[in-house]
Amino acid sequence: MRVATWNLWWRFGDDWKARHSAVAAALEALEPDIVCCQEIWATQDGMDQSAVLAERLGMHVAHHPRFGRRGESFGNAILSRSEILSSEVHTLASEVHTLAVDNQSGHRSAVVARIARGDGEMTVICTHLEHRFHLSEIRQGQVATLCELAAPHHDPEGFPVIMAGDFNAVPTSEEIRMLTGERPPPVPGLVFSDAWSQAGDGPGHTWSGQNPYLSQAMWPNRRIDYVFVSTPRPVPVGNISAIQLIGTEPIDGVVPSDHYGLAVDLVD
Repeated sequence: MRVATWNLWWRFGDDWKARHSAVAAALEALEPDIVCCQEIWATQDGMDQSAVLAERLGMHVAHHPRFGRRGESFGNAILSRSEILSSEVHTLASEVHTLAVDNQSGHRSAVVARIARGDGEMTVICTHLEHRFHLSEIRQGQVATLCELAAPHHDPEGFPVIMAGDFNAVPTSEEIRMLTGERPPPVPGLVFSDAWSQAGDGPGHTWSGQNPYLSQAMWPNRRIDYVFVSTPRPVPVGNISAIQLIGTEPIDGVVPSDHYGLAVDLVD
């Protein structure tokens, strides 16, 4: 099973239409079974980037756009080659959000989808956390919410929960350590394997100065995008057999996004 995650950089930049075409071409060549997308755009007049991608790729889609005053949506979506049995969107709210004086954290959310798998089901969670450096405490609250969302779907004897997205946090941060069990997890007994740590080669920077869109970025090179697999699980089911960065090369002269994405092969 191939699972991809990618922050698609909404409609930012002057070449966003060309970037959309490059994203579609890159995913088509990748042939994923599941794609977790962040910064997906939609408009109230019926345009929806996730629906366009799903049609081109022959996939089902779970997307719950929330439109702002300008009639535009900025959110997450899950594409799946198998049928999506149900899906819902959850706001990543916490009392810690009061620390964000400009209230920009309110639009962060997670899409939870139940997806057909053979004669059973699996759960995929796609998310995008608070981005500002100094708000680790908010991200920790958001991670706690994600674990609470995952817990009812985690079966230690079944296929694991897949959680993927842009976490805006490096592997040594408190919020990621909460997920991987390097500090006490929010839900006792539920931790997640970090796919890059298990099978990646090199630093795995998904936010990289080698990306031309980031040549003037103030943030350093970082690994902030992840695919996580819940554990305990009945190995080798859900084990990470391979992982690669995606979107690192231009397509028809266009780099698809300011983030590089990830594609992970899991033992099915």
